[in-house]
Amino acid sequence: MAIVALLLFLFGIVMGSKIGAEMAKNVVTTREYWLANLKIVVVGVLASMVIGLTGFSLLAGVAIGGMGGAIAGLKMEFGESSGPWKFIDRSLGVNKDQLRRAGDKNAEAVRRARRDGTPMPEYMSVSQDDAEGEKGASDGAGASPKGFRTRRGDRKG
Repeated sequence: MAIVALLLFLFGIVMGSKIGAEMAKNVVTTREYWLANLKIVVVGVLASMVIGLTGFSLLAGVAIGGMGGAIAGLKMEFGESSGPWKFIDRSLGVNKDQLRRAGDKNAEAVRRARRDGTPMPEYMSVSQDDAEGEKGASDGAGASPKGFRTRRGDRKG
């Protein structure tokens, strides 16, 4: 029976992550993200309560695993660390791209464009700050300022 319960728990995690990923497609703001988390927890608690009242305790793993999988799937598809996830990601050194997006002002516009199916805003900047950056950009990656390199890497000019 324990193996069946474990398999049902894993099934709940997989199905929950799919449900969380689908929910994340409609979530744009962090407020909507936390409301979606609240919905997942409420549905998970209600499902656990119904399973507990009916006596099918073997199915409790599906509800609990589904709740955990849905929260994880929603977080990963939302694409931004917020709330306690930001602390966890920063302290463990994971999801660095999501941490970067958490401070980006353009992240909400990107999620809104993804939800609506419109083109995503541009990220590329074409301005350069200093004259040295302009010189380095026009020279190319392998150019040397003057002369050529010898075998040891010393410049002669």
